[in-house]
Amino acid sequence: MDKSELVIVGANIFGESLLKALIGKWKIICIDYNEELVNKLKDRYKEDDVEFVVGDTSSLLTWKKIKKIEEIKNIKSIVITIRDADIALETCRIAREVLNFESDIFVLLFNEEKEEEFNRYNVQILKPTDLITKILLSRIEKNYSIAINVGLGQGELIEISVLARSHLVDRKLKYLRATRWRIAAIYREGKLIIPSGEEKIKVGDKIIIVGDPKVLHNLVEILTRGVPQFPQQFGTNVAVLYRENLKYGLEEAVYLKRNTKAHKVLVFPYESKVNKKELEKLTDKYEIQKSLKEEIEIFEQEKDIGLVVFPIRRSILPFWTCKLRKVFKKAKKPFLIPSGSIPYKKIVVSLNSPDPAFILSIAIELSRLFKIPYEVIYVTLPKELRGFKEEEALKEREEVIKDYEHIYKTSIKYIYLEGNPVKETVRYICSDKEKSTLFLTAYDKKQRISFFEPHVPFLTVKKIKTSSLLIPLQSEEVYG
Repeated sequence: MDKSELVIVGANIFGESLLKALIGKWKIICIDYNEELVNKLKDRYKEDDVEFVVGDTSSLLTWKKIKKIEEIKNIKSIVITIRDADIALETCRIAREVLNFESDIFVLLFNEEKEEEFNRYNVQILKPTDLITKILLSRIEKNYSIAINVGLGQGELIEISVLARSHLVDRKLKYLRATRWRIAAIYREGKLIIPSGEEKIKVGDKIIIVGDPKVLHNLVEILTRGVPQFPQQFGTNVAVLYRENLKYGLEEAVYLKRNTKAHKVLVFPYESKVNKKELEKLTDKYEIQKSLKEEIEIFEQEKDIGLVVFPIRRSILPFWTCKLRKVFKKAKKPFLIPSGSIPYKKIVVSLNSPDPAFILSIAIELSRLFKIPYEVIYVTLPKELRGFKEEEALKEREEVIKDYEHIYKTSIKYIYLEGNPVKETVRYICSDKEKSTLFLTAYDKKQRISFFEPHVPFLTVKKIKTSSLLIPLQSEEVYG
């Protein structure tokens, strides 16, 4: 049986390493414009099935040296290892557009600025620096490893050893709000466990996680070290709607960026020009974006955003209500309705939300990042009016709080009230005379906001005057 043909462009250290690994398995053609280097390799591999060619692959003449044009299609793959991005790019162009080469082309890309140009020629890009970094991280950290030859090899599949200091230890998987990632398997004491919602992560577990590589990098920090990463589990940057008459929104966005793991503030102007000097006084890590035609467009941006700061003037009630309803409907990532009440003195997290464990975990992260206390509030009907559904919801929240007290070896301030959830929550928050509370809750994106179906998070935010952080959730089962 004839061996498949492979062309290696570049007889450098990468090209020779590949050549060594594939000798005997493939019929190899190695091309390089450095005659001296090619002659050395000829002598070194004279007894092997390797054809060496001196030439520049960005010239069609070189390809005519090794094959008739109609025979190029018999080559199985081309691997380009040379550092000169322009020559590599022209080589790809000739292969695809002139020679009509349809099989795989692999490019070792040392200069990322040209990446988009290479993508035009349908090539598979490998970045040596990324691969080396991933391998080194795996070796140095020892408690996690990244698959580089499985799947796409881009870090979308990792294995983590869970350490005792991870704050996710002993938490049921159904309480993890998996955003762009999933736990695919758990290995415990030599046995494979297929995850279910009731399963808990234990110290010493090896877990296989799949998902967005950017998200997984931050998840490693949470799972292995218990390091708060908000808002990295949703995105990298804080976006803020900028209006001249609502500057406190920008100030609060900068405050959030400084006190969380966000990288930059993305400023989206609306009906106002941004004063760069004024902005530079607040922060040096910002980017001014294209002006918005409509305010609500900030929720449709394709930027890497983990949190949106959306200031709304509260004075005109019908206008304020309508605008807030649009925000609740459009938002896909966490968003903050700011009041300028910074620095925050405490966090009040409402468990009148569809996922109490998830929102409590966010509150704990924020408490650690801001170095301020947090309180948990839950309001339910009086006992004589509660049915089975209300009793189960109350029991679930009590179990979640006990679970977290066990994980953190601490007591959680839990305010349990009976009555109307909106009125009691608003009354409790408004009792804080300092007005420096950060209110935190989550809501179900599928729940309609209507007069006939009270939307507790929406109505609460509408009535309070402190900064409110909302997490929109899709009500879906992640683990069976």
